[in-house]
Amino acid sequence: MQKSIKGFRFFIIGCFVLYAIYLVYFVIWRGPVLNRESANPRPWILENRIQRGGIFARGGEKIAESIAVGEHFFRKYYFGRIYAHITGYESRRLGKTGLESSYDSQLLGLKGSLKKSLEVRWGVKGIRGNDLYLTIDHQLQLKAWDLLSPYTGAAVVLNPKTGEILALVSSPSFDPDPLYLEKNWETVKREPGHPLVNRATVGLYPPGSTLKIVTAAIGLKKFPGIESYVYDCSGEIKIRGRILKDLRAHGLVNLKRALAVSCNSYFANLGLRVGAEDFASGLAAFGWGKDYSLDVPAEPIPFPKDSFAKLEGLAEAAIGQGKIVVSPLFMAMVAGTIGNGGVMMKPYLVREIRSHEGSVIWKGQPQVLRVAVSSDIAAKVRDAMIEVVKSGTGVAAALPGIEVAGKTGSAENPTGEPHAWFVAFAPARDPRVAVSVIIEHGGQGGRAAAPIARELMRMALARGWL
Repeated sequence: MQKSIKGFRFFIIGCFVLYAIYLVYFVIWRGPVLNRESANPRPWILENRIQRGGIFARGGEKIAESIAVGEHFFRKYYFGRIYAHITGYESRRLGKTGLESSYDSQLLGLKGSLKKSLEVRWGVKGIRGNDLYLTIDHQLQLKAWDLLSPYTGAAVVLNPKTGEILALVSSPSFDPDPLYLEKNWETVKREPGHPLVNRATVGLYPPGSTLKIVTAAIGLKKFPGIESYVYDCSGEIKIRGRILKDLRAHGLVNLKRALAVSCNSYFANLGLRVGAEDFASGLAAFGWGKDYSLDVPAEPIPFPKDSFAKLEGLAEAAIGQGKIVVSPLFMAMVAGTIGNGGVMMKPYLVREIRSHEGSVIWKGQPQVLRVAVSSDIAAKVRDAMIEVVKSGTGVAAALPGIEVAGKTGSAENPTGEPHAWFVAFAPARDPRVAVSVIIEHGGQGGRAAAPIARELMRMALARGWL
């Protein structure tokens, strides 16, 4: 009998130990993950006691706020589709995306505040979250949407010296109103054009001839003085049976003229001369294959190094075709890097976090992400980009009285007309703005994308705070 009681005692103790381990696992290990799950009702019960903070543009324009209706708060988005890919949405059933997700704790006012967390848990009502003030210029964002919304594509405007994103739009877009989304979720997901996709940060496209500014920088590093080298373009170049064509025979061209007329033969040949290893190293220096964090989801740029092993793959990559792909945000960063003397700044969207009382509790600071090339090389590529706008394929981006450096791109794709690209910065020798525009199936970048980029640069430079 004594043995049975002793065995039962050990059994009970063992059960308690296993249960304790189980609780520790869920509270310590799985707790933070489960707490973020939209299906978990506990965070939402706590959030019902907080008035979520607002989201504002850099000038104080209200983009989103929580409005009390009875005992509950409802999220209101004042500019809907124009900011949807930045703000994301906040929905009890669908969860949170965009800034609503990445700054959730700050908008609720819980991060770093034990007192407020305890007040919420004990049921104290009337608590207000913190407000986000963005780097986005509201008027520029409206202009970008107005110019881009008739098309499928994206546009990004940033300050190349600080990394502040001044405008970011993706078209088509969606209505982030939570009641609308919850009611029409399946319809929105199936809409043509995939409006939920933020093409500016996660869309990956072949860069086409915009990549030639990177190939030029890599060539200048490998072969100092190559800007004086003259190449005879016959209108095409053949690599192991693969023929890369130009729009016409350009004749004798140096680097500056080759960039201005976007000569495929020159840059394919330059890529072959540089070689696979140095070309790959040059791309890595600009950030290919490396993660960079952003306030909203951003796709890392793939690094298809293996495709450079074949000569035809290397030649295609050197002119922005083949396996190489980029996002519009990343190409704005690349253009800004050339304008900023070879220094790439970390992009960011949130300028300040303020308490409900208006005091600044966090302020974003410019950060150097990497040094891609020397200032001397960047200056030589810049001069060639100036020629693109002065007398080459990018004349539609010219601004009266302001020197613009740019590059067009017409990226071939297997599903129709080429994607139209344009990247630029201005004023060319002391840039305050860099821009990237892509129009899906838009044809020639100089015709479709350059005029949009011109108007965005014009407006950005006219804003007194830049």
